[in-house]
Amino acid sequence: MNAPDMSLPDSLNARYDEYRYLLLDPIKPVAPWSPVNMDNLYQTARRESFSIVPRHDLVWSPEHCPQLLLLAPPQAPCDAMLVQNSEMYSRNEVLHEKRYICGWLSSPLPPKEMANWLVELCTRLTTDSVVPVYEPFRLELLSMVAEPALLASLLAPVNAWHIASVTGRLITLRGEQQSNGSRLSWRAELVLNNIHPIRLLLSEWEKQCAVLSENAVSLATDAWITSGESKLHHFNDRFFLALNNLILGVDMTQHPAIQTLLQQVADNPGLYFTQVIENIDDSAWQALHPAGPLTERSSGDEYQRTDCP
Repeated sequence: MNAPDMSLPDSLNARYDEYRYLLLDPIKPVAPWSPVNMDNLYQTARRESFSIVPRHDLVWSPEHCPQLLLLAPPQAPCDAMLVQNSEMYSRNEVLHEKRYICGWLSSPLPPKEMANWLVELCTRLTTDSVVPVYEPFRLELLSMVAEPALLASLLAPVNAWHIASVTGRLITLRGEQQSNGSRLSWRAELVLNNIHPIRLLLSEWEKQCAVLSENAVSLATDAWITSGESKLHHFNDRFFLALNNLILGVDMTQHPAIQTLLQQVADNPGLYFTQVIENIDDSAWQALHPAGPLTERSSGDEYQRTDCP
């Protein structure tokens, strides 16, 4: 994974001998006035430039299948305005639960072969279900936890797959046929199986601190996986613990008072960590961080604080 040195239109046009594509996921609704709305793209880019990616689990609903838009065939330039509009839209949805813009691809495969390959990609990680590997956040997580050779082999024959990262950076994944591919590690599978709480954690962290660091995905992933080691029984408790650690910038489980509370909750499934922690002495919070603790909102599943380090 690396950040491109050129602008996205220039990066796509640099692969002049390949097909260049924009991959869209119509499951995510888009405002009708947006220039990247599917109906508007049918007018500006012509309907015949689109190819359906016939996901096996969506054959009954082809309008919800991913759409592959041919930006340019070999020896032709991409429409710079279309690329720029799609890039701008992508940066504005990086923390959404579903994302419409799934990246810009360069490959020697023509449209029909490319669409069929994307279908196969969705069955490469597991044999008993369809996994939308093409989703940008899933690809970003994969680039972080998968062996580089495995990821390159998984993405071959896509020579360049550009996506907007959770922090809004444009990153490029490169496919390459490898002879030493292997299975995902146990940790990689664990991370991918927890993609939704990790994304939710990043979204809430961004609400509290406004700007996420470039390694935010790695930090949030570690925080969520580590929260599982505390043997908490309830999702909200794990979420509170992980978010607290991220915002405070310390591992609160190392404090003796917190350890005592965690053990009480682990021993009694009827207790909630988010409730018992309200009774902790203020000096414990001061020892963890002088800014003080998070406070729970009345809804019980969201958290807020007024200042972030």
